[in-house]
Amino acid sequence: MILYLTKAQVIKINKSTVEIHGGNFVPPHNFLHEENLDYLLEAVKAEMFGAPLYPTIADKAAIYCFNIIGNHVFTDGNKRTGLGAALQFLSLNGHYLVPEVTNSVLTTFILKLASGESSLDECRAWFAAHVVENTR
Repeated sequence: MILYLTKAQVIKINKSTVEIHGGNFVPPHNFLHEENLDYLLEAVKAEMFGAPLYPTIADKAAIYCFNIIGNHVFTDGNKRTGLGAALQFLSLNGHYLVPEVTNSVLTTFILKLASGESSLDECRAWFAAHVVENTR
């Protein structure tokens, strides 16, 4: 059974990241485009003809990350929230990024997403190459 993030969890990730790292939080929920978050929360679970559109845990993590960053869900903290949502989703489902993914690698990847230099397919491929299941 796959565990998905709720809207409240994503909002909490955004609020926490702005509090910890700085930025502007516009009460009550810091939304710039709330409808994009509502869409994401449905899209990550989407099926077509009975098959999931995003079949793997890595695909679903990529959808969280790409959509929050690219669709500017919040007024501030989208990059950190997109990554945080992806990482929390992975953790909830017993997965994590391989240890070789350093902060520098993550920063480069996230900035490339934010600048529009990476497509959703590239984001999915990146997560597929860097996500592993926790076997402990």
